[in-house]
Amino acid sequence: MNETDAMTAPKIIQMMPAEGWYAFFRNEEDDSLNFEPLVCFALTENSDGETEVRPMFWQDSYVDFADDYDNFEGIEQADLSENDWDIELEDLEPEDVAKA
Repeated sequence: MNETDAMTAPKIIQMMPAEGWYAFFRNEEDDSLNFEPLVCFALTENSDGETEVRPMFWQDSYVDFADDYDNFEGIEQADLSENDWDIELEDLEPEDVAKA
Protein backbone atom coordinates (compact mmCIF):
# COMPACT_ATOMS: atom_id res chain seq x y z
CA MET A 1 0.00 0.00 0.00
CA ASN A 2 1.46 3.35 -0.97
CA GLU A 3 1.10 6.61 1.00
CA THR A 4 -1.90 7.81 -1.04
CA ASP A 5 -3.75 4.52 -0.50
CA ALA A 6 -3.04 4.68 3.23
CA MET A 7 -4.52 8.18 3.39
CA THR A 8 -7.75 7.19 1.63
CA ALA A 9 -8.16 3.70 3.10
CA PRO A 10 -10.99 3.49 5.62
CA LYS A 11 -10.11 3.07 9.27
CA ILE A 12 -11.56 -0.12 10.75
CA ILE A 13 -13.17 0.71 14.09
CA GLN A 14 -14.69 -2.68 14.90
CA MET A 15 -15.12 -6.10 13.31
CA MET A 16 -18.13 -8.38 13.82
CA PRO A 17 -18.42 -12.07 12.79
CA ALA A 18 -20.38 -12.77 9.61
CA GLU A 19 -21.17 -16.45 10.02
CA GLY A 20 -23.75 -17.55 7.47
CA TRP A 21 -23.31 -14.48 5.22
CA TYR A 22 -22.03 -14.61 1.64
CA ALA A 23 -20.84 -12.04 -0.88
CA PHE A 24 -22.11 -12.50 -4.44
CA PHE A 25 -20.01 -11.59 -7.44
CA ARG A 26 -21.05 -11.46 -11.12
CA ASN A 27 -18.99 -13.75 -13.34
CA GLU A 28 -18.41 -11.55 -16.39
CA GLU A 29 -17.73 -14.51 -18.70
CA ASP A 30 -21.14 -16.18 -18.36
CA ASP A 31 -23.10 -13.62 -16.28
CA SER A 32 -23.64 -16.13 -13.44
CA LEU A 33 -23.39 -15.31 -9.73
CA ASN A 34 -20.53 -16.75 -7.69
CA PHE A 35 -20.46 -16.62 -3.91
CA GLU A 36 -17.77 -16.33 -1.26
CA PRO A 37 -18.33 -16.68 2.49
CA LEU A 38 -17.82 -13.48 4.44
CA VAL A 39 -15.20 -13.40 7.19
CA CYS A 40 -16.68 -10.44 9.02
CA PHE A 41 -18.45 -7.11 8.82
CA ALA A 42 -16.23 -4.12 9.51
CA LEU A 43 -17.44 -0.85 10.98
CA THR A 44 -15.29 1.65 9.09
CA GLU A 45 -14.67 5.39 9.17
CA ASN A 46 -13.55 7.29 6.09
CA SER A 47 -11.38 10.44 6.00
CA ASP A 48 -14.52 12.62 6.28
CA GLY A 49 -15.51 10.90 9.53
CA GLU A 50 -18.46 9.06 7.97
CA THR A 51 -19.02 5.49 9.19
CA GLU A 52 -20.44 2.47 7.42
CA VAL A 53 -20.55 -1.29 7.88
CA ARG A 54 -18.78 -3.16 5.07
CA PRO A 55 -18.49 -6.88 4.23
CA MET A 56 -15.04 -8.53 4.19
CA PHE A 57 -13.97 -11.84 2.63
CA TRP A 58 -10.81 -13.86 1.97
CA GLN A 59 -9.12 -12.77 -1.26
CA ASP A 60 -6.12 -14.99 -1.95
CA SER A 61 -4.03 -14.76 1.24
CA TYR A 62 -5.60 -11.65 2.81
CA VAL A 63 -8.97 -10.29 3.91
CA ASP A 64 -10.41 -7.53 1.72
CA PHE A 65 -13.58 -5.45 1.40
CA ALA A 66 -15.99 -7.32 -0.87
CA ASP A 67 -17.69 -4.12 -2.01
CA ASP A 68 -14.43 -2.78 -3.47
CA TYR A 69 -14.69 -5.17 -6.42
CA ASP A 70 -16.42 -4.04 -9.64
CA ASN A 71 -18.30 -7.34 -10.00
CA PHE A 72 -19.68 -7.24 -6.42
CA GLU A 73 -23.46 -7.70 -6.50
CA GLY A 74 -24.37 -7.77 -2.80
CA ILE A 75 -24.64 -9.98 0.25
CA GLU A 76 -27.06 -12.66 1.37
CA GLN A 77 -27.52 -14.61 4.57
CA ALA A 78 -27.93 -18.29 3.79
CA ASP A 79 -27.69 -21.57 5.63
CA LEU A 80 -25.51 -23.68 3.37
CA SER A 81 -24.96 -26.39 5.97
CA GLU A 82 -25.16 -30.00 4.82
CA ASN A 83 -28.80 -30.07 5.92
CA ASP A 84 -29.80 -27.23 3.58
CA TRP A 85 -28.44 -27.69 0.06
CA ASP A 86 -31.68 -26.71 -1.66
CA ILE A 87 -30.55 -23.17 -2.53
CA GLU A 88 -30.09 -22.75 -6.26
CA LEU A 89 -27.50 -20.00 -6.60
CA GLU A 90 -27.99 -19.71 -10.35
CA ASP A 91 -31.65 -18.86 -9.70
CA LEU A 92 -30.74 -15.82 -7.61
CA GLU A 93 -31.17 -12.54 -9.39
CA PRO A 94 -29.38 -9.31 -8.40
CA GLU A 95 -32.61 -7.94 -6.89
CA ASP A 96 -32.69 -11.01 -4.60
CA VAL A 97 -29.29 -10.13 -3.16
CA ALA A 98 -29.03 -7.33 -0.59
CA LYS A 99 -26.82 -4.45 -1.67
CA ALA A 100 -24.30 -3.47 0.97
